[in-house]
Amino acid sequence: MRDMTQVTLVTNCLLYEDKNKQLYDYFAEISPLFTFLVRRTIHHLKHGLNGETLSQYRTRLKQEYNLTNRFAKTVVTTAQNLLKLSSAAGEYLHSTYADKIKKVNAKIIKTKVILNNPKTKTNRIKNLKTKLFWLEMKKNKLTQRKNNGVKPMLTFGTKKLLKSDKSKFLEKRDNQIVYVGDKNDYKGNQQFQLFYDKKYNKFTYKIRVENQCIKDSKYIYGGFIVKDNIAKREILKTLSNPKSNPLSFRIIRKDNLLFLQIMYRTGSEPKTRSSNGVIGVDFNKGFVTVSEIDETGKLLNIASIKYIHKGNSGVTKNSMYHMVKDLVNLATVSGKDIVIEDLKTLNKNKKEKTERKHYNRMINTLKFGRFRDFLQTKCDKLGVGLSLVNPYNTSKIASNKYCYDMKLNIHSGASYVIARRFYNLD
Repeated sequence: MRDMTQVTLVTNCLLYEDKNKQLYDYFAEISPLFTFLVRRTIHHLKHGLNGETLSQYRTRLKQEYNLTNRFAKTVVTTAQNLLKLSSAAGEYLHSTYADKIKKVNAKIIKTKVILNNPKTKTNRIKNLKTKLFWLEMKKNKLTQRKNNGVKPMLTFGTKKLLKSDKSKFLEKRDNQIVYVGDKNDYKGNQQFQLFYDKKYNKFTYKIRVENQCIKDSKYIYGGFIVKDNIAKREILKTLSNPKSNPLSFRIIRKDNLLFLQIMYRTGSEPKTRSSNGVIGVDFNKGFVTVSEIDETGKLLNIASIKYIHKGNSGVTKNSMYHMVKDLVNLATVSGKDIVIEDLKTLNKNKKEKTERKHYNRMINTLKFGRFRDFLQTKCDKLGVGLSLVNPYNTSKIASNKYCYDMKLNIHSGASYVIARRFYNLD
């Protein structure tokens, strides 16, 4: 029996206020308490529990704030996870600084060799050495903090925001609540229970009220729709077996709206396979379109994943990272390889002039190289296969053969052609 790689997936759902009025009222009361207790727990974990065990600390939280056992446990678990993430982020930042230092040193050597203009060479080397100085200082500071046993710092909101607008600071700080699943709980989560209404094709939930925030009510209820068919399929599969794979939930407030994040773990083979189909990806300005097909070329699902694009400067790294993460998650869930266009092929060959200009603009403006690199790294990490196909005339073929009959837009059609091209099907 082959080992299964466990991957945590996250599905985001908008909770409309008219369908979730109870939750909006409850969230306003409970989220400040939850985040306060998490901050308090982080402080105690960093500086000591004054002789208490974690179990004793949880019991004290429960008694002091009139909490259920599960809620108190969730507070402690959330605090522990945040400390772990902060520590991992510090390690990542340290390695990032090391990589940047290496690249700057390489640029200094290259500048000394290729530049003939003495004045330009001197100025450029000076600027590079200044950059090198600050990078080394930041790296050494992280190293020193680690060697001195200094615990990672966590920020809830910012000092700048606190000084400028206290209400927005509090809103940003107290903007979430977490419900951690447990295989020993009923339906895998004692606090947040999820149900599926097949008749109306929607999910409903029942949340346990904490701290008597709502009088004369033990539970609150609401509902939402999951539009992504692949994600819905995985959630339903998880719901059918909560003992082995319990669901966890996070409710986040953003721009006065509540969003539900459903977190679940899925087992996947160490490598995805192209034998049962692939996922074709069309890269565009501000979004990618995704087409999932089977091995015969039949279209199974279509999706679109957005990212933030900032004019001619390209995309934000963070937005690109999250887009790639969502894309690879889709591949992991479906067990299929990813197929993208090899845009370098188009540049090297004599192709139609207008199409060549289009892709040149895409490469330069949208940072396709960054997307490809991020995607390759994530695929390698999770064991997802990544293939490149010739991009020539994908949009034209889509327009002529598939868009009208299959009711696809040009981008969905292009991703469909890209997927089919893997099997030499156009």
